[in-house]
Amino acid sequence: MKNNINIGVLGLGRMGQVHCRQIAATPGLSLSAASSRSTVLAAGIKEELKIRVYHSHEELLQDSSIGWMVITTFSHEHKEWALQAIAAGKNLIIEKPVALSYQEAAAIYQAAREKGVQVTVHLNRRWDRDFELVQRVLKEDLLGEVYRIESRYTGFSSEWAGWGLQGLDNPWRLKKAYGGGILSDWGPHLFDQLLLLTASPAKCLFGKTESRIWSSEVEDHFWAEVIFQNGVSARVEASNNHRYSLPRWLLLGSKGTLKMAGGDPSGWNRALIRKNFHDFQEETRLDTSQQELSGGFYPAFAAALQQGKEPPVSPGEVLAAARLIDAVKESDSKGQSIDLTVD
Repeated sequence: MKNNINIGVLGLGRMGQVHCRQIAATPGLSLSAASSRSTVLAAGIKEELKIRVYHSHEELLQDSSIGWMVITTFSHEHKEWALQAIAAGKNLIIEKPVALSYQEAAAIYQAAREKGVQVTVHLNRRWDRDFELVQRVLKEDLLGEVYRIESRYTGFSSEWAGWGLQGLDNPWRLKKAYGGGILSDWGPHLFDQLLLLTASPAKCLFGKTESRIWSSEVEDHFWAEVIFQNGVSARVEASNNHRYSLPRWLLLGSKGTLKMAGGDPSGWNRALIRKNFHDFQEETRLDTSQQELSGGFYPAFAAALQQGKEPPVSPGEVLAAARLIDAVKESDSKGQSIDLTVD
C-alpha cells in the first residue's frame, strides 16, 4: 500500500474550500495544510477538516511535508503563485484557468520543466456525466460519422455573476482586474472537451465576445466557430445572458443526432438520440443527472500517481485550449478568422 499523497491548498475562497473537501474525501490523498489571508476562513477550515492552516501563502510554500500544491487564488494571481510554488519545488494542481493567456501558461510549464516538477490543471468537467455520455456515444459509433459538434453553457443567473464567498458584494467574475469574464471561466472547460472529442488540431477560428448585461469590463457572452483539420466543424458558446437556454450538446452525424438539454448543470439530464431512415424513426432517451460540480478529478489524479502514471490533463492539452481562448480574443479584436496552423 503506497503512502498517501500530501497536498496543500493555497487560497481558501469558495473554490479553495471545494478543493479541500474533495481532497479530504479522496482515498490515497491527504489534505495536509492550507493557507488564507483571511483569519475567518482559516479558522473555519481548520476547525472543519482538522488541518494546519497558515495565514500567509509564503508560509505554506515553506512546508517541506507537502509535495503537491493546489493554486486556488483569483485567476489573475495564478501565474504569480504558480511560479513561487515551482521555485519552492512543489508539484502543482492549478484551478482553471491555468493563467490569463497562452504565454503566461507556457511560462509556468517552462519553469516547471526547468525545476523538474509536474503541473496539471483542475479541468474537472472532463468527468461530468454529460461529457462521459458524449464520449461513449462517439466511441460506440451511435451517430455514424460526426461532422458537427455544438457545445454550450447558456443561462441567466446572478449565481454565476456572484460566484465567490462575497457574492455580489464583490463580484470578481465581473471585474477585469481579477481575470474575470465567462471566457476565462467556461472557455477552458468547453475547449478542452472539444479538443478531446475531435482528436484533431484546429485549423481556424472565428469568435466574438460580448459585454452586454452583467459587466462593461469583461465579457458575459462569447462564441466561436472552429474548423478542425479533420473536417469537423464546431460551435463553442458560453453566456449568462440567455433567458432561454440553448442545448448543452448538439452532435450531427451521418446516422443520427444527439441533443442534450442545456441551462444549469443540474438540468443536464435529458439527452436524446434520434435516428431517421426513410419512414422509420428511433429516439433514445438517456439520463445524465449530476451535481453542479463534478468530483471526478481527484480520484483520477490519485489513481494515476499511485500507478506511477502522469497526472490527468497534460501540458499539451492545456496549452492547446489556451491557444483557442487567445484566438477568440484575437478574432474579436481583429474582426477576422484566425489561422491556427501557424504560430
